[in-house]
Amino acid sequence: MAIIYGQEPQAEPINAEVRVVVKLTERAMQGPAGERTQDTRSRAFTEFSRVLPNAAFRGYFDEERELRAAVRPPFNRYVTMTAPNRDAALEIARRLQGHELVEEAYVESGPVPPPVNDSDDPRSGNQDYLNAAPDGIDARWTWSLTNGSGIGFVDLERGWTLNHEDLVGAGITVISGVNQDYHGHGTSVLGEVVAVDNTKGGVGIAPGATCRVVSQWRTATSYNTAAAILSAGLAMSRGDVLLLEAQTTVGSQQKLPVEVETAVFDAIRQVTDDGIVVIEAAGNGGHDLDAFVNANNRRVLNRNHADFRDSGAIMVGAASSNAPHARLSFSCFGSRIDCFGWGENIDTTGDGWQGNATNTYTAGFGGTSGASPMIAGAAVLLQSWRRNRPKVYSPDTVRDLLSSSLNTPSDNPASDRIGVMPNLRAVIEAEIAKDRWKPVQDKYLSLVYILFGIIDDAPGVVWIPGKGPVPVDPG
Repeated sequence: MAIIYGQEPQAEPINAEVRVVVKLTERAMQGPAGERTQDTRSRAFTEFSRVLPNAAFRGYFDEERELRAAVRPPFNRYVTMTAPNRDAALEIARRLQGHELVEEAYVESGPVPPPVNDSDDPRSGNQDYLNAAPDGIDARWTWSLTNGSGIGFVDLERGWTLNHEDLVGAGITVISGVNQDYHGHGTSVLGEVVAVDNTKGGVGIAPGATCRVVSQWRTATSYNTAAAILSAGLAMSRGDVLLLEAQTTVGSQQKLPVEVETAVFDAIRQVTDDGIVVIEAAGNGGHDLDAFVNANNRRVLNRNHADFRDSGAIMVGAASSNAPHARLSFSCFGSRIDCFGWGENIDTTGDGWQGNATNTYTAGFGGTSGASPMIAGAAVLLQSWRRNRPKVYSPDTVRDLLSSSLNTPSDNPASDRIGVMPNLRAVIEAEIAKDRWKPVQDKYLSLVYILFGIIDDAPGVVWIPGKGPVPVDPG
């Protein structure tokens, strides 16, 4: 749930179907003799009908017309069924968990409220997270190099006010899904990253980025976070940044990062493998993620455990706005978390929750919802600066750079366990120094190679700037 200006707003009741999600084994996709069949899931459906005579299974992504042709393994192994209520769903998942054709069965969380805790641009002076480290991420310094242009940014959640006076100039469009609820929340997130540099409101961390949104609401009644991620991935390019403004529930544990659902994890892994940087809110449940166990009783979020699985996303916790930044009590924590941002006192567009006025602002946005856009904005600026040198960074490299020791540590790293806050100036200056050193390094390395006979310099070489040692043509 959200906390805005220190208060926890009431979430509206949401009616959505309760679904059991099943990931089939590879064996389930084969015929009796091991061959691939025309309908590779029919065997599993027949087997399940013996265990659950009244259950009707279908492909998890069958309702996504745009994804049908693009779905590739492992996503063709996901199936789902609708249960009458959550207790029945839990019992169905339990009965399927030990089936020989089932790799994993779990109850889909469904809609969960987003993870909020709460110079000509008149509010820009309130945006201290734009300032130099250790207070902020030093976006203002980075603007001397780039404003985010050339990089696509996509926000995944449930609703936005795209015609807000400080966003309308950004020309934000919807990739897919329904712009349905929590409009004030999405508006606050967008304001942190892409608020227009005009004479109203504030200014975004990366106002030059090309921004779009994608909704977890696939239709007015259908909700699928994994499908929204895959849909966004199809529309994005290598080097772009996708922000996951969502959290989920597993059993009695609420407000967890969405990748604990295996279909969502696989979706994140696919888009990061395709070169897209994914920023993921750690959630506001205050959980030690190292201790979390999934439906298969595995510690999938503990980097120091054999069960750990890496989605490739940059996971973000929340800390105090004042330096030194201490973890806020609601923020999840653990070895899986890479970075933190402010989790309170964020000045941005919208009311942070469910309002949809076009001229509303708040100075009390926060939580992992407020922290994550800071990291997303930092990633966009870093990729925009790097775009022509000669290409953007890989998702792994962006994560390494933004979580390195060059950045701002929390107040007590050993107990906070939420990573570091990006210091863009330190990261970019270190990268510039590496770029300057590389030609010199290459030059002397080539000379060493000549001395040891690795490069044959007979009858001699000449040094050509930009090329290094080039053999002299004897003719």
